[in-house]
Amino acid sequence: MNCRDVREVADSFLCDQLLTETNHDILQHLDTCPSCRAEVEVRRRLRGGLRTAFERAPDLQPPVDFAERLRAQLREAPAHHRRSWMPSRQWFAVATGVVAAAGLTTFGLLNRSLAPADALARDAIGDHRNCALKVRLIRTPMPLEEAAERFDRAFRLLLDAPPGDISTPDGPAHVVDRHACAYGGRRFGHVIMEYRGRVVSLLLTPNEEAGAARELGEALPHSIGRPKDGVSVVSVDGARHAILLVSDLRADELTQLSKVVSVPLAQRLDARLSSVDRHTVALLRAPQPLRPLLFDRQP
Repeated sequence: MNCRDVREVADSFLCDQLLTETNHDILQHLDTCPSCRAEVEVRRRLRGGLRTAFERAPDLQPPVDFAERLRAQLREAPAHHRRSWMPSRQWFAVATGVVAAAGLTTFGLLNRSLAPADALARDAIGDHRNCALKVRLIRTPMPLEEAAERFDRAFRLLLDAPPGDISTPDGPAHVVDRHACAYGGRRFGHVIMEYRGRVVSLLLTPNEEAGAARELGEALPHSIGRPKDGVSVVSVDGARHAILLVSDLRADELTQLSKVVSVPLAQRLDARLSSVDRHTVALLRAPQPLRPLLFDRQP
């Protein structure tokens, strides 16, 4: 796969709409092409910024009384039906279309911010299963130091954090392995731990969408996605990354562990942001829809 091929499918790659084999080919190309890596990162930031801006735009929100007015109109349908069958059929067809359109619009507005989290949780669970549990890897894990040099400096943080032995109120946790890996087109810094007789994956990955939704300094654990076969994901959002814990522990147990290991990592990541990075994060959080366009190819 060459540079032209990658740029033609870059948006589909970021939306996770490609076959696993194609994702694999793209990742192989990105490993060796800084230009395409930069192109994909710019598109990722722009997409995240635009998504956040549109979610916050007041003009895109449905009217407060829309649902009540629609219910009132639907209640009048029987009387209208008795007066004239043919007009009522036409009205009902229009009303059905309105309801369907309104439902899709409302669903999209309410779930647009959830979709990236669902995709992130899905990839995190997939990486945990294939890397930490079954060791069925599509690609060989990479040392964190090498991944930090080639892809994301934040991965270097995992070289010594969390520490090898972690004391928690519910018992000790022990680090088994540290590396960088990829799943579903997403790169992770991966720390594998043993905790309360379970395998727990700590995953660090870029996630502009999550960071744009919170203020600096507020790093709180929260569940994302849906548990799959008993495996859950708890996320702590840094300003530009998400720190995920993935395990078949109960959600409350995973949340407690996240407070001990993930929250301090998020705080350290925020503290490392340069002044330029902080300005970038502030622009991502701006309510005006056009502000994220400032990210498009800064000189």
